[in-house]
Amino acid sequence: MSTSYSIAAAHRITGKSRTTISKHIKDGKLSCTIAPDGSKQIDASELIRVYGDDLDFSVEEGGAKPAKSSTAAASERANVNNDIWKDQVEKEREERERERNLLLDQIEHLKEALDKALEGHNRATLMLEDQRGGSAEWKQRLRQIEEKLAQQERQSDQKLEAAKNEAEQLRKALAESHQKKGFFQKLFG
Repeated sequence: MSTSYSIAAAHRITGKSRTTISKHIKDGKLSCTIAPDGSKQIDASELIRVYGDDLDFSVEEGGAKPAKSSTAAASERANVNNDIWKDQVEKEREERERERNLLLDQIEHLKEALDKALEGHNRATLMLEDQRGGSAEWKQRLRQIEEKLAQQERQSDQKLEAAKNEAEQLRKALAESHQKKGFFQKLFG
């Protein structure tokens, strides 16, 4: 079975006029290659992508092979469509898994920052309980710890907010990308 067809052959396979096929090539809707003899050749996958599965490739086989029954052809098309959808679903699953891992990494980082802040808070509490040092020294150390804790808390809040914003942007971008795709772009990636 040939996988590239001339405009005339594409006309017979699709039932579309030669003018329509030429216009689709000119408009970029249908891609083609130029053969060494200068003729335009259209790949079978392009014909299926643009004109759907209801094509009759048997008209170009010269009768050498018997045409498949409509049930067999429909079954074959269904299998091809199932494979395409399975590939698309697998790609989507991999993307979700990548995003999930990214978010889990960010959560782990924020947990570590929070643990450090709590450790500083615990040290401050211990210092308050152990007031053996002079009053002025004690107050100065307490102020230093409070400033450090406040700074760590601000940094943790900023990182958490940045992670939330990034996750939201990823979700929006994915949703917009998915919505902007036409049926055949979703189907063929």
